[in-house]
Amino acid sequence: MSVVLGSVDCQKIVVLGNPNVGKTSIIQRFVHNRFEERYAATLGFNIYTRYIQIANKNVGLTIWDIGGQETFKKFAFRYLIESDAAIFVTDVTRTETIDSLKVWNDSLEQVINRKIPKIVLFNKIDLKHDMNAISEKMASLDIRSEFNGIVFASAKTGANVSDIFSMLAKMLLEWNGKFGSPVKQWVDFKGAFVDERLPIIFFSSKDCEWCPPLLDKIQSFSAEVPLEVKVIDVDANSKQAKEFGVQSLPTTIVGAKMVVGYSDGTFLKAIITDEYSRLFEQKK
Repeated sequence: MSVVLGSVDCQKIVVLGNPNVGKTSIIQRFVHNRFEERYAATLGFNIYTRYIQIANKNVGLTIWDIGGQETFKKFAFRYLIESDAAIFVTDVTRTETIDSLKVWNDSLEQVINRKIPKIVLFNKIDLKHDMNAISEKMASLDIRSEFNGIVFASAKTGANVSDIFSMLAKMLLEWNGKFGSPVKQWVDFKGAFVDERLPIIFFSSKDCEWCPPLLDKIQSFSAEVPLEVKVIDVDANSKQAKEFGVQSLPTTIVGAKMVVGYSDGTFLKAIITDEYSRLFEQKK
């Protein structure tokens, strides 16, 4: 449900997930740049609005904070109607919240009649968590194909929070509006099908602590999946980073998937395998 306020096109973004995963905290960090330690459950829903600029165009985001309580879930569908994009929030300290992704996604799919951009947000990375367990859970549920972006963030510290909404705004600007069509590819695949190498863009910086080890892991996958990794130094190519909506490092773009922040090898390997299969093997 895209509406126009003045000369600004406003997009409806729904934020979904179980109780206490940090949905409201993520939104308040983005909209008001604040964080409340005390947890207060959202009863029903709240609506927030913020305007940002993407590619020299003002974009209005109307953000719907949907309560996650069981008593509200059966009524939540009415607030999901005409959503333009969705953020699914999980808690990295509670891997069981990842299971709810499918439940919330199914609820969304039941009330919308078109494909929309969807991002999975792993919140609370400032707390101790088991990345291997998270990767295994994602792999076992096989839900990666349902989403267009993955972000590891912290509402408490603000890490990567703005990236989530910038990523969605950019996706919405690129969305071609045709029913059933996917997000416009970030990567130019012209000629890539000839040698069947998967193009990956890796945004790095000399000051990025996690960039070198993560790049090593990505390149090591070339023994199993043919990769063509293009490394972009954001210090020297800030314009290109801005064009791709990159604000935090490392950022990895694999086909139509964007991963922001550090992710262990197992998780990225699964995404790379998925995208290779989607782009190449289905063409054989």
